[in-house]
Order: sequence, then C-alpha cells, then structure tokens
Amino acid sequence: MNRGGFFIALFAVATQAVQVRAQAVSATSQMTEYNRNSLTIMMVEGGKYNTELKAAMGHVKVPEKFDNNMLAERFLPSSHNTAEVRQRLEAMKIPNGILSKWFSRSDDGKFNMSVIHNRGLYNATDADVVAASASKRGLSKLQDAGEKLISHSYVMVLTFGTIKTMDQIYDEQDAAARKRAKSAGKEFTPVPRTRNGYKGEVAGFLFRLSDVADAMDNFYSNMWIFDDDSPEIMAAKRQMFDTTTFKLTYVTSVVTTCEGTQLNAGAQKSKAELFDVLMTGSVANLVNEFENKVDEWKVRTALYSVFPLRAKIGTKEDLTVEDRYFVYEFRMNKKNEVYASRRGVVRAKKVVNNSYVAQGSGSENLNQTTSKFYQVAGHKLEPGMFMEQNNDMGLGVTIGGAGGSLGGAYINIEGLVGQYVGITQLKFFMGGHLGFNSYNISAVGGDGDDKSFMFYGGELGISKGFFIMRNVSVSGQAGFAMEWGDAIKSEVKKEYFNNCLVQGLFGFAGAQLAINIKYNMQLVGGINYYAEVGNASLTKETDSSDSKDLGVMYSDLFDGRAGANINMGVRIQF
Repeated sequence: MNRGGFFIALFAVATQAVQVRAQAVSATSQMTEYNRNSLTIMMVEGGKYNTELKAAMGHVKVPEKFDNNMLAERFLPSSHNTAEVRQRLEAMKIPNGILSKWFSRSDDGKFNMSVIHNRGLYNATDADVVAASASKRGLSKLQDAGEKLISHSYVMVLTFGTIKTMDQIYDEQDAAARKRAKSAGKEFTPVPRTRNGYKGEVAGFLFRLSDVADAMDNFYSNMWIFDDDSPEIMAAKRQMFDTTTFKLTYVTSVVTTCEGTQLNAGAQKSKAELFDVLMTGSVANLVNEFENKVDEWKVRTALYSVFPLRAKIGTKEDLTVEDRYFVYEFRMNKKNEVYASRRGVVRAKKVVNNSYVAQGSGSENLNQTTSKFYQVAGHKLEPGMFMEQNNDMGLGVTIGGAGGSLGGAYINIEGLVGQYVGITQLKFFMGGHLGFNSYNISAVGGDGDDKSFMFYGGELGISKGFFIMRNVSVSGQAGFAMEWGDAIKSEVKKEYFNNCLVQGLFGFAGAQLAINIKYNMQLVGGINYYAEVGNASLTKETDSSDSKDLGVMYSDLFDGRAGANINMGVRIQF
C-alpha cells in the first residue's frame, strides 16, 4: 500500500467512528505528517572569545533539512532569560525579517510569492505531486501549500558559556590528580597533553513564529503592496510593516557541549578555523538535542517497501547512514480509538540524494528516489507503516564476564562510526576488565606455592556487524589488549617483581552473537582469541614507556591468560 492509499484507508476507518474516536484518530494522524521547518540562527554576544565566535557565526550554515531563513542581523545583546531573549528578538524585528525572507521583500517594500511557491514545491513528496497532478489546480496547489510552512518558522539562539583552552583543561586535570596523589602518598603523574584547541558549553533557546493565521490576515489586508496602489498608500503599508511587532513563542531550550580541538601532531588549524569547527559542532549538537524534544523537527515518512526496506527520504531531510527511525503501525483499542504502536526499529543503510523538487516518481526509479534501511529490532514490517526519526547517541555499553584468557568481569563501550564512513554496524570499541586468580610463578623463581594476583586491563578495537535476523546479529572484531598483574601480598610483589606490575600485550580477534531483549538491550556472547605480543615486562605504572623485559611470556608466568576466552554479557544502547 502506498502512502496515499494508507491515509485514505485510515480516513475511511475514522469516519465510521463516533466523535471521540475521530478525535483520537485526528491526533494520531498528525504523527504521520512532516513538513519542512525553516530556521534562523542567532547568537547572544559576550564572553572572552566573543570576537572569535562572532567571526565563526558569519560562516554558519543552516542544516539541509531546514529552509534557510538566515538574516543579515545575527547577534543580540547579552540577555539573562528566555523572556528577555524573546523581547529582544521582537524589538529587533527579527520576525519581520523572517516574513521579509518568506515573501521576498524588495527595497521598495513590495512582496512576491516566489520563495513561498518554491518552498512549497520542494517540501512536496512524490505522492503529493501525483495527487496534485490529478487535481484541477495541478501543481499550483503545492505552491500554495508553501504558505502553511510559514508557521514552521523557528529561531534558534545560541549563548555560549565558559570556553576553556585545552591547556586550561589539562591544568585542572593535573591539579586534581596531584591532590589525589598527595592524599594517597603516591607520585604525581601529569595527564598526557595530546590535543589543543577549545572546549565549552553552549545553550540553545528555540522560538517559533506565533499567531501566524492572524498575522497573515493583517499582513495581506494592510501591508501587501499592489502595483496600482498610490504612492501614499504604498508608503503607509511600508511603514505599517516596519512598525508592526510580529510575535514569537518560546518553545524550549537545551544545553550541550561544544569543541574545536585537534591533535598536537600533524597539520594544525588556525585559531579561526578551530572556532569555525566549534561553531559548526555547536549548531549540529543543538539541532540534535532539539530534534529529541520538538516533535515537528522529527522527520516522518511512510515505509515505501520492505524487500529491501525503503523510504522516500534522503539528503533533503539531512539523513545520514546509521540514523535511527522507529516504525509504527496504527491499531485500534477496545474503545475503538486508533493509536500508534511501535513495530520495529530501523537504521539508514544507503542515503539517496533527493535534494530536488519531487517529480511524482513511483516504483520505476527506486534507486534514485528512495533510501535503504535495515532492521535492528521489532516485528515484521509492511509497506504503509510510518517511520519517525528517533535520534540516539550510537553508543553501547556491555557489562559481563569472561572465562579463559584475560578472564574476569568486564565493561565494554562501543560507538557506531558508520555515519562517518558510510559502513553500517562498523564500531570502534574500548573496554576494561578486572579479575582475580592464583598462579605458580616458578617462571620467575617462585617457591612452588600459588600466589594470588589481581588482574586488570583494557582493549581497543573495531568490529563489523551483520543482522542475520530482525533481532539477531553477528559481528567480527579485532584489536589490541593490555593486562597488568598485581601481586596481592606486598612481600611477593617486592621479592619477585621489584614492587612493579607485570604487563602483557596482546593482539586479538573474535566473533560475537547478539540477541535482542528489547530494541535497545541485547544479550551478547562470543569468543575471542588473544595472542601474546612479545615478553611480559615489569612496569611501575600502567605505562609501557618505562618497563623491563622479564624474559618470559606472560602466559609462562600466568598459565592460561593467553589464548581463547568465552564471554557473555548484556549490552545497553544509548
């Protein structure tokens, strides 16, 4: 069933219900509608790096999924709360500037409908084009539909908190580490200084053009200049538009982090370039946060087909590989009320370039008009179900235990990187483990009795996963691991290891199976094989830069701590 047929069927069901049931259907139907929003981005002035931030603000670009309502004026004076920000925006006539953008206001005060029409066409889907083409008014109906987009005009105001250099951040970390070392009676070790640049926090305030219907009545009646208006009437209409205060409504606010940093090694960006990175990241992070809080910012569309999963969204909606969408089905409860039931979770696999006006294409050109998705959770999906954007962090945390090589309790943190390289289920992960066991350390002259050791270590690697079923995935992984053995008894540590830790280095490869418990929770299990790299060594700290070769392999000293292990745990995804 195509999108148009789906809505027609839903409407037919709704018309058979009583008024209460119809109201429930109407409320649910709104969940399926998505229209492009427009965005104006501004910044509150102030702070130590105000000059640098203002320069970077001049390079800000509106994300692809929004119509661009950027104005020449991009800054407003320091403000203390949302009410004050809104009042300043209105006093600066920012809403007037937005309407001027929508209606292509010229220097003589005249308006035209070119932007309205173009945006109405750009907002239309193929299904809209097909339906409009069959009507008497044709595509002009889609052009007129651009007027409804005016009510989707948003203003996002950025205000930056304290921004620190990486040297300041490292200094603070060193001060905290020095204090901890002093209280524990240990030697202070400075934090490695690997990056330079700037980090901080940024808050975003979101406003929306309000009372649009009433404002448009007044606008068309009293401010629209016609060619046959007299000079006096034209001047009066210009003045009325310029002096009218169009209103904004506060929507919500969020706070997130921002940074423009780089590794100390390699080619170096300038200060201005780092602030450009910081500003671009600030806008992207704030948009992501607002998408989680503002329903109208979530992309919604019909599931077009299921073999493979396809939907008619793409670059126009700022879709990227691994973006997550929930898939819903309309159902009816015992009270004959229609509600949306989540039936599955999908992620973007291949994103199509659809940044053009829809042509009414059907199934004959799917590779050019639809993006591909793959299912990561849920039940069987069918065409006509609707998809809704549901952002996640792309992070997973696994807690579990392992037996065999490097056995013990472990925690693993992983992050999807497919959005950067275009490969699905490609992950970078890092983990740590903690174990306890006793060994005969005759390889270093032990007396034959078992000695107790605490083991802790970490690993870094990459993995590539494949969903072989809707709720089952397999993955292969590889990386490097390091482990330290610490004798429990101080006399053992002193006599055999010179008060040092025993360090082993490994390369590993393995495979895992994951079964969904919920869409964001999995039971995972697998097998890894750890191969030793070089001999065991002694080190004062968990830092191999100052170590002594023991002349024996790690597994010669700790029998069984190299080779295969079996692990099992629970993964929670965020």
